[in-house]
Amino acid sequence: MKIANRDARQFVQKQHPFEGNNIYAQFHTQNNDDETNGPDMWYVVYSYGDHWPLFIHAGDTWFENEDKHSVTTSKHRTQTHPHVPTVLLSTKWMMRLAKGGYAAIAKEHILQGEPA
Repeated sequence: MKIANRDARQFVQKQHPFEGNNIYAQFHTQNNDDETNGPDMWYVVYSYGDHWPLFIHAGDTWFENEDKHSVTTSKHRTQTHPHVPTVLLSTKWMMRLAKGGYAAIAKEHILQGEPA
C-alpha cells in the first residue's frame, strides 16, 4: 500500500507492509534447506532499498540499525521508529538477519565469527 512517509510509524507499529517515498516494509520468511527452524517470519523496514534495513521485528524483539546514515535516511528512521525498546545492530548484521533470520546469523557466527 502506498502511503505518505508521515503515516509510516502506524504501519510499522502494527507491522503492516507499506510503500512510502523511498521507504518500505515487508515480511520475510525462512525455510532452511532441511526445513529446520522454518518457516519463520520477520518484518523489515527499509530505507532506499534492501541494502539499508532500518528496523527488523523478529520474534518479539525489535532490532535497529546503529550505523550512521544520510540526513534523509535519518529522517526515515525518525518517521518509522516503532517507539519501543530496540536492540542495536550494524548494517551488516541487520542485512544478515533480514535475509536469513536467526538461523543464518547463528550459523555464520558459529562458523565464521564476526562479519567482515
